Amino acid sequence: MSEQKNTAQLLIIGGGVIGTSIAYHCAKEGIDVLLLEKGTFGAATTSQTARAFRTYFPRKPHDSELAARSLADFKSFATAMGVDLGLANLGLLTVLTNPQQAAELEAELPDHREAGAELELLTAAQAVELNPWLDPDTIEAAIWNPQTYRIKPEVIVEGYAEGARKLGARLLSGITVTGLDAGSGVVSTSAGDFTADAVVIAAGPWSGDVAKMAGLDLPVWGQFAELLHTDPLVTEGDVHDSPFTFHPVSGLKTMGMGKSFLVGLERISKQDGMRDIWFQAAVDELPKWYPQLKDVKLHSAWTGSLDVTPTKSALIGKAGGEHERIFFAAGYTGHGLAQAPISGQIIRDLYLGRQPSVDLTPYSLATNLARLEAF
Repeated sequence: MSEQKNTAQLLIIGGGVIGTSIAYHCAKEGIDVLLLEKGTFGAATTSQTARAFRTYFPRKPHDSELAARSLADFKSFATAMGVDLGLANLGLLTVLTNPQQAAELEAELPDHREAGAELELLTAAQAVELNPWLDPDTIEAAIWNPQTYRIKPEVIVEGYAEGARKLGARLLSGITVTGLDAGSGVVSTSAGDFTADAVVIAAGPWSGDVAKMAGLDLPVWGQFAELLHTDPLVTEGDVHDSPFTFHPVSGLKTMGMGKSFLVGLERISKQDGMRDIWFQAAVDELPKWYPQLKDVKLHSAWTGSLDVTPTKSALIGKAGGEHERIFFAAGYTGHGLAQAPISGQIIRDLYLGRQPSVDLTPYSLATNLARLEAF
């Protein structure tokens, strides 16, 4: 460990599940790590998930690979970290609503299976058996991913943070970054200046703003997001066993939560003032696929911001050139929980000059900048 408190080999900006994973995996390799978090660990986007982990991301086999590679770490988390993640079987049911969509997603199943995702093609009847609230007349086919679990995100952050500390990493909260000099590695903060050989930007929705301090164009922005819940749907029992159900054609997501459904809508835009538009879209979409919920009211369960990118996949890599000291891991679009373990390993390998175990092309700065014009 560096003798001076304000120096480190690797300084990480951001204390969510991605930042703490990086801290742990790097400290485990003997790297002198310092992590700065402006609030409390895991209090921003990490805590604002649906508390579910999945290994299937339609049309994105590369994202399925990151999640599948992360699953083994989560299954051994209790042994390695001494904490219980509360892993409980949930399952992901992806509903396909027209022949073209069904054909396209069925054709890519081998790629997802090769990436490590367990997938089964289902009929409409089989889909309704898993989620009886669905309207069978709207279903062409479905894809079942049993590697989807309920999980406790705050425990993951706590486990990684404590594990990193035991390995000698220094994790400081309540510190706001105010400047970043790419050439010298000096990070200016509300608590003074820190100096590092390398800096990792893992600040979630604020990653783009942090990068700008160093003159780096990192196409990550914060987008409005909201999770909703329905009125109670049953008087006896609950709908807790209803699987995570996803409609790719509309972005609608539901999951049983006690006597209600948790409801989300996956739509990406850089437009401001989206809340009313987004909420009405969720209200309109729900009864299309769940006729029994036609008159059920929706209420806010959480409102906040997600870090998103032009590719709708994360940005993971090393900046290079005049920004040689800077690494980044941000823009997970709400999927950071599923990809945190492997992301920590990737940044560790890049810092040590190793070849990462996965192809980073889909997550590169060049790929995202090329897609930026569409927004």
